[in-house]
Amino acid sequence: MKNTQIKIQEFRKAFNIPATFVRNVCKSLSIEILKVGEEQVVPLYNQILQKNNDSIILYAFVESETTGKLETTKDKKFSQEELDKCEEETKKKRDEYLLLEASSNQTKIIKKPKEAIDISSSSDIDLKKEEFINILAEVVSKSIAAQSKPILNTQEELHKAMEKRWLLTNEQLGALLGMSKSTIGSKPDGWVRMGFKYTKKKEGSMTLWEVSQY
Repeated sequence: MKNTQIKIQEFRKAFNIPATFVRNVCKSLSIEILKVGEEQVVPLYNQILQKNNDSIILYAFVESETTGKLETTKDKKFSQEELDKCEEETKKKRDEYLLLEASSNQTKIIKKPKEAIDISSSSDIDLKKEEFINILAEVVSKSIAAQSKPILNTQEELHKAMEKRWLLTNEQLGALLGMSKSTIGSKPDGWVRMGFKYTKKKEGSMTLWEVSQY
């Protein structure tokens, strides 16, 4: 398994992780992005950190969803218990995104791990174990749900909400866009995604979202 690679696009699909997030984590942790044929890949095993890169990236994504920061990832001070849980989840899906025994003469570096982006900073680096587990379960369940949906299901549902003039809760909009309700709640008025604009509307103390096309 020495030359085993992770196909980045298939890995992202398996766990519903944005491409920019994967690239930024790779830069921050000095993980080289390679190209094998037409596939962008990273090595499965990280020789420096002595851990599997798919578990590290999933750990970073869950930490980001849990805390809004990447302190333990950026400082390479991983919680072993939570990293083990990520390893369990990646083992279940590796058949979907591994490229086995890539030939060295087919591989070339397309992005060197330089000018790492400082993704976040905070003095609070404690992860709540129960919350971490819940977010990890949410990430996995979202990835399963996303795979079972028709390709244009998200746009169809957003267009339907727009036509019906429905106001969506943070949780409803998050489910459509593959985000947590806390992430949706932190978005500014008038933000855009997937060809639609989202405008805040207040009903008492509740924040709702009006969907429109721009």
